[in-house]
Amino acid sequence: MIRSFVCSLLIAGTTLAQAAETIAIQFGASPSQPNTAPYLKTIELANKMQNKYDFVLEFKPGANGVLALKSMDTNPQNKLATVAPAFVENAKSGMINESDYVPVVTQGDACWAIITNIGETAKGIASLAGQKEITVGGTGFGNAAHITSLMIAEKYGFKVRYIVYKSNFDALVNMAGGQPINFLLERPSNFKIFKEKNPNLQILGINCDKRSPLYPNVKTTKEQGFSTPTIFFATVANVKMPAEKRKEIAAILEQAQERLGAQYFMESADMSPPQFASPKQTADDFFANKVLQMKVYTHRYEKQINEAK
Repeated sequence: MIRSFVCSLLIAGTTLAQAAETIAIQFGASPSQPNTAPYLKTIELANKMQNKYDFVLEFKPGANGVLALKSMDTNPQNKLATVAPAFVENAKSGMINESDYVPVVTQGDACWAIITNIGETAKGIASLAGQKEITVGGTGFGNAAHITSLMIAEKYGFKVRYIVYKSNFDALVNMAGGQPINFLLERPSNFKIFKEKNPNLQILGINCDKRSPLYPNVKTTKEQGFSTPTIFFATVANVKMPAEKRKEIAAILEQAQERLGAQYFMESADMSPPQFASPKQTADDFFANKVLQMKVYTHRYEKQINEAK
């Protein structure tokens, strides 16, 4: 009986020792969006590859990813956040401290489409010439959609009215439903779904370094003469998470993403893998450059962004 009791204790102790540590990734988007599949697939694969960490995805949409970052900050040892560098505008306004965060793994550029209900796909962005004012929907002031609209407005001389939504997907739902929104950025795959419900919706350009496989005849913004900011996603950690732990987690998630492949990310989330400037450029460097890019854009249009708030 004593031997049985001792064996039970040993088994219980071994089970506890082997219990995986939960790492909750705070995802700055809505679970209703169709593009969550690659993130769910990544953590599913990561969990199968090893038993030290149990990755879970928790949805915290809104405020350019700040809600996800704030949630991560409540438990920096066991939480990460997947966000876009648009959060630098919130850092500038004092909502968060940018230096509190370091990249863990990069997902890449979101090849999103400029979607409108007043332009023409055949004419592209130039079809907005002649407008007096457009209403833009997005997740926060100074994000890629806001800056892209300001850049186009600068060329064609119209005014921009900006409305904040919980997600770009919610803005698209409202546009398709007839709400007074004329301009937003969203995934081409999501556009395809809503185009069937509202034939008036049009794509004017792809905000990425390459055209969308779904709409190969639609030019990128760069091809149309605009150097617009891309929507880049990365998973970050709070600096309070130990560096060795962060590197270990990064290696697991990177391997999972590599196994899924770039083609899967493009087909399921309209995501282009990171285009490093050189073989020596690291993911950390790439993320830092993307954040710097957003800083340059928000500084350039600081007056218009502040006026919209």
